[in-house]
Amino acid sequence: MDEPTPSPAAPSTVPSTAPSQAVRDPGSLVVAVASDPASLLPMDDGNDTSDLLVGMLYDPLYRLDSGLQPQPVLAAALPLVTGTGLTWEITLASQDLRFQDGSPLSASDVAFSLALAGSPACSLTRALCDTVAGHVQGVQATTHDRLTITFNDAYSPFLAEVLAQLPVLEEAAVRAGTTALLASLSGLDPGVPDAQVARIDKAVTADACLAQPAPFGCHMADHQSELEATLQRAGLALPSHADFTDVTGAFDTEGYSSVLLGRVAALGQVLSSAGLDQQAAALPLLDALQHPLGSGPFRLVSAQPGTSMELVANPYHVGGPPAIDSISIRVVPDAATASTLLLTGQVDWLPRIEPDQLASLKGASAISVGERPLPAQRTIVFNVRPDHIYADLATRQAFAMCLDRDSLAASATGGTAIVASLPTAYGTWAMTPGAAPQRDVAGARALLAKAGWTPGSDGVMARFGKRLSSEVAVRPSRADLLAFAHGAAEQLKACGIDLQVQELDLTGDLVLSQQQWPNDFDTLLISRPLGTDPDHDMAAFESSHATTADDPADANPGGYVSVDADGLIASARQAPTQAGRAALYSQLQALLDRDQPAWPIWYETAWAGLSTRVHGPGGRVDPSASRYDWDLAAWTLGPLPAASAPP
Repeated sequence: MDEPTPSPAAPSTVPSTAPSQAVRDPGSLVVAVASDPASLLPMDDGNDTSDLLVGMLYDPLYRLDSGLQPQPVLAAALPLVTGTGLTWEITLASQDLRFQDGSPLSASDVAFSLALAGSPACSLTRALCDTVAGHVQGVQATTHDRLTITFNDAYSPFLAEVLAQLPVLEEAAVRAGTTALLASLSGLDPGVPDAQVARIDKAVTADACLAQPAPFGCHMADHQSELEATLQRAGLALPSHADFTDVTGAFDTEGYSSVLLGRVAALGQVLSSAGLDQQAAALPLLDALQHPLGSGPFRLVSAQPGTSMELVANPYHVGGPPAIDSISIRVVPDAATASTLLLTGQVDWLPRIEPDQLASLKGASAISVGERPLPAQRTIVFNVRPDHIYADLATRQAFAMCLDRDSLAASATGGTAIVASLPTAYGTWAMTPGAAPQRDVAGARALLAKAGWTPGSDGVMARFGKRLSSEVAVRPSRADLLAFAHGAAEQLKACGIDLQVQELDLTGDLVLSQQQWPNDFDTLLISRPLGTDPDHDMAAFESSHATTADDPADANPGGYVSVDADGLIASARQAPTQAGRAALYSQLQALLDRDQPAWPIWYETAWAGLSTRVHGPGGRVDPSASRYDWDLAAWTLGPLPAASAPP
């Protein structure tokens, strides 16, 4: 399992010498990224550069601010919800909205974009596709600037999960692009791509591939030439080799060939589909550089794989063009070089700083460096199923009472941890953090005594022949988590609770197996992904998501079951207003604080750096703020630093 970057600062590393640079354009924002984008649409590719570009190239109806509150962009206001939550009416911000090519943007384009996302051939993120397909009954553009969405069920998270994520695409451009793509495929037998994908999939998963060495055909790279030939016969450009070449010059043939297979699979879906499904399947194969599809604040005008991408301000952008004239994105795989470029004023923005570069950047007068929370949270989950020691509410409550979360987190991370006291994304509107509870050893011991737990000869509490002892597994490469676990174990001793810290092997398979049925654990330290809407985060506490033999890998591995929690989660999911939902989540927060099915620790974090000449509406942009770049269109640039200003 890949682990997010730990938050403590690493020892200082001297940055490498940056290459000489041309004179900077003071009206251009220069950004350094580690790789090319994997796509120019929201897809499940885990690529930071893709995410950055999607926010620049497209506008959704709403954008989520740093508190995850939806702010209207293409929409004039929040949806008007009627019909017990089954009908939403949305009015666009203006009757004169336009795409980047100057074409009118109307409600029918929004309806078309939602229809693409609801298609079985949807190629956007799985979450977007599934949410639209699972909840939307129909979409209709009632007028040029008004849209009506009807739902199968009342589902308020749709606002954050879809309407604030889905790029509004130009219907005419998608249709024209699909027609042009089909014309280029006229000489290709429609059955070839699907047959090729099936044959290769069978070859690489064959039993013979278990042999060492594996015979030819078992590696994806063995099929590189034939996959390239299929794409070339279809008239499609091949992926750039620069995208698969690391800083040492090594070429990732397996990764490259896997991407080729994905493109051939997409090609097969285009050829085997029709109408809207064909257009949905064609999206990842359309050239968004030559034929822009969105209305975002910036338009991509050139791209040199492995080197750079250039964007210019969209003059047609809703509310007026952005104040920044252009954005230059430079691909800089070497972290030290990227840091040097930021230090010397050749780069304005480094969206992700590697820990070993922090010491060289902190304290620089012209740079703001900040650690921000990511949508992932470290949490201890209790197994509350019968016959487990933490099935007893008193043991879970005593565990929490016995720990000083703030001091443990500060000690383990050198004071940099962003502590989590809520089971939701950082800064959410849904719940309000309370004052940090004081560690109460006497209270914890009294609680256990009342529940029948008594200290044994070794000081560990026991009841009915069971010791209050559990293990927690930690990957040794995560020094911060290891320090936290050992610190927690030491504090818990004072309450008669035994916590044994087990170091994982390199695979981390133990934690993966413990998260799956039959969930052989009492305490489990996991990284829990968080969503844009609190409903996503609450899935970890719904009875329906408890793991079972029939559903072995769901979101609730601890088996927490509560009729009251289920009712509050369902009611909040259906409530038509944010205020109504927040009131329900407040009740849920109190319930979870009492039941303690899990104990949050801290948010995973990432570091970013910005030149102090970058400003937002409230002054200098703070890269430590959650979602600090949500309103990039409102950023402005001050003068260049003296070292990079033109003579």
